[in-house]
Amino acid sequence: MNFRPLIVIAGPTGTGKSDIAIRLAKSINGVIINADSRQVYKEMNIGTARPSEEQLAQVPHFLYGTVSVKDSYNIYEYQQDVFELLKTIPEAQTPILVGGTGLYIDSIIYNYNLVESEKIQNQSRGAFENFSVQQLQQQIPEDVLSQLNNSDKNNPRRLQRIIERGNFLPEKKSTTPTFPCKYFVLDLPTGILKEKVEKRVDQMIENGLIEENKILRKEGLNKYPACNSIGYREFDGYFENEKTIGEVKDEIIANTMHYIKRQRTWFRRNPDAIWTNDFDSILKESENLLKYS
Repeated sequence: MNFRPLIVIAGPTGTGKSDIAIRLAKSINGVIINADSRQVYKEMNIGTARPSEEQLAQVPHFLYGTVSVKDSYNIYEYQQDVFELLKTIPEAQTPILVGGTGLYIDSIIYNYNLVESEKIQNQSRGAFENFSVQQLQQQIPEDVLSQLNNSDKNNPRRLQRIIERGNFLPEKKSTTPTFPCKYFVLDLPTGILKEKVEKRVDQMIENGLIEENKILRKEGLNKYPACNSIGYREFDGYFENEKTIGEVKDEIIANTMHYIKRQRTWFRRNPDAIWTNDFDSILKESENLLKYS
């Protein structure tokens, strides 16, 4: 593995990561690699706020819409995909990891030692049915558990599915970045961010979010775990006339704000993170990294 310089543009949902990353990529001859665990799915476009076709065309983008929701995809496969991708990107170009899934980002930057455990996964099926919630939680890596909301953390079936579908076991996590990197985290005051989320949900509805969810259900794709995501699960009951679109929107906004809180918690634990929204500062730090690495 060639541990080349990497740049991270991370942060909570709605903080403008894509725009900053594209601007940076244009300035330093960079390419953008997706670090959002839901934007990898090709059938989930609007609800995951995947970059627009116009944005994708401005600089090279990788790992956006490359996996079907019908396929199992997890942190192990993501890490392998990124490592393989890094081998193909010319040295003259700088990889920029962009997204809000801290676990995915850190699996690359800190080179998590992950092992595929299909055998362990198969052995685990049904083995945890009599476990208590606390015992189930102990089977799940802390990095994964911390990403769950309180409801999921205390839901035995949800915890069992996570264990059974995990496909990986973290053997070791380094606390020192393996790659020379600058780890930028974008953020905004909660009030401003909520306003942006509200406007974005309205825009998603206008762009066809209802139709996207209708298609997923019509094709039977909503049964797959990937569709248990914000922007999709809130439509449960909508097409059966059990809730209004206003109620769906309110749920998406509330769930997004809860997720933002968890994202902040994740990134605040990172001593290497540089919290800034100032593009000039991001550009200068990035240029210094490339100059001296």
